[in-house]
Amino acid sequence: MHQHEDHPHVHGPDCGCGHEHHAAIPLEGLSNLQMNFLLALHERRYLPVARFVLVQSDNAQAFAVALAPVYLGSPGDSMAHVKEVAEALDELESADYLSLDYDIPLSGYPYAEYKASDLYAYFLKTVEEGKKRADFQFDTGKLELGSMALTDRGESAVQKMMDER
Repeated sequence: MHQHEDHPHVHGPDCGCGHEHHAAIPLEGLSNLQMNFLLALHERRYLPVARFVLVQSDNAQAFAVALAPVYLGSPGDSMAHVKEVAEALDELESADYLSLDYDIPLSGYPYAEYKASDLYAYFLKTVEEGKKRADFQFDTGKLELGSMALTDRGESAVQKMMDER
């Protein structure tokens, strides 16, 4: 369960989040990057995550995710690195090791590296260029700020990793 300020999120096979959960990846099948995220979440409880979304300001139904999940270590992280991390995080979420919650930002965390990132600036520039095309249905690029946390399964996996050391 992932909870901030009395806002619980429970993820699992029938949680209703819209994400297809798969069987757990065996610990020996996790990449070093995935293990590092699990250990960091165990240590810190929560980490920031974001997604870049496209919206139409006069139509609340017009919404598209351009890039997610986005985890940045620094504002200069490359697209290739962000996509590699996104794939690792998606796999961990699908296996129910962690939850990615774009509606629960970290309280008091400024998300400065996200707002100042080269990728976000490029995304906004791309949206501005897209607005000039007649077939482009969005007029605004937004940064949705969220958080990630271990699930019960993720916490159990971390405990097992630590016991094996």
